Amino acid sequence: MGAQRRRVYREAIEQSFARAGWELDGSFSEYLIIGHNGDGLSILAYPEPREPEDPVFELIDHERNLTYGVQDTLPPQQAAQILQEHGQPPEESDDYRL
Repeated sequence: MGAQRRRVYREAIEQSFARAGWELDGSFSEYLIIGHNGDGLSILAYPEPREPEDPVFELIDHERNLTYGVQDTLPPQQAAQILQEHGQPPEESDDYRL
């Protein structure tokens, strides 16, 4: 993927995070695109597309140490609900999708 396409991909993800209500965190911007809600939840994406069958985004509940992969950008409230219902500790999750 060329540099221009990577930049467009990154910008599209950042905009989708912001529209869904996530605050952007650029602390690992070279490796990940991270959104957080300031209350222990995060959503992350890799800066380049992965395999089509892989989850696109990873939801993380830092307080409960739960994670869950999803295909769409979800608002923090919905992410909290999904994590509560389907989240697993990172070491136990393998093929997870919504």
